[in-house]
Amino acid sequence: MKLAVISDIHGNLPALETVLKDAKNNCVDNYIFVGDYCLSNPYPNECIQAIRDLDNKYVIRGNEEKYLENLINKDQVMWTDGQMQISYYCYRAVSYDNLNFLLSMPTALSLTFNNINLHAAHSSEEFIEDCEYKEWSSAKVAKRYANKNVTSASFRADLCDYLDNYDKFQQLFAKLEQGIYLFGHSHIQWSYQSKDGKTTLVNPRSCGLPLDCITEGIPYSILDISDSGTVIVDERRIPFDMDTYINTLKNSDQFQKATVWSEIIIEELRSSREHLFFFLKFVEQYAEKIGDTRRPFAVDTWENAYQFWAKESLTFW
Repeated sequence: MKLAVISDIHGNLPALETVLKDAKNNCVDNYIFVGDYCLSNPYPNECIQAIRDLDNKYVIRGNEEKYLENLINKDQVMWTDGQMQISYYCYRAVSYDNLNFLLSMPTALSLTFNNINLHAAHSSEEFIEDCEYKEWSSAKVAKRYANKNVTSASFRADLCDYLDNYDKFQQLFAKLEQGIYLFGHSHIQWSYQSKDGKTTLVNPRSCGLPLDCITEGIPYSILDISDSGTVIVDERRIPFDMDTYINTLKNSDQFQKATVWSEIIIEELRSSREHLFFFLKFVEQYAEKIGDTRRPFAVDTWENAYQFWAKESLTFW
């Protein structure tokens, strides 16, 4: 039994298509999607439709889906700020049927394959509290590896060493019922397995917006569950022409309607490093400095802050 685990597509259709093609070539039996299908890349509707068109799929919601849900029945005349331009674009781009499909999905799933219990949620916090995010959020990973070359092997070694020696994680991990635990949200790829192989954690990374400082390709994971109950995690990274995709993004309708957000996403795609978290902190500081108390940030505040940010090449790393 092979399961493709895919997370955090964020509207990146070419990346999703690349992953789905590889999964098909590897004869996966089922697809499990663990959230965040929209926002940040220009093909949210197409991504949702591609998922709907698949057979043998299991889908849960992520946190980004809440942004679309919050806009339902809201007066679009009031959509005049800069910060939420990406959400407004996305909401208008997604069809009624696809939005309803997405919002009808559960926030968690429990399944059984080959007598192995499998649990899926968008964030690892559902299973191991803050153990991942305390030191391994995408923002902290960007600071940890600032201006350093990172490989998947070195990253995995660093993270596993951290978890091996983190008492709180080891205590929570030991309390988990035997089975497989799937999640995404952090945009970093990792897995961890008990010594007896009966408890497995899997984060497939973000296929649409990877942020673990590794530029080795578009990620997802394949779980191979044998009839005897052995679980093997294949952390895959598929070659992807990022430069061509970035040019496509620059010529998209999203880029025109949410330019600042799109520019920052382009920097994240180029570097596989978090930028947005640091930019939002910078805008907050800029708004306070000029005495702008409007939230979400006004268009002028949002765009002027980005001009300062881009001019100084700020990252906060």
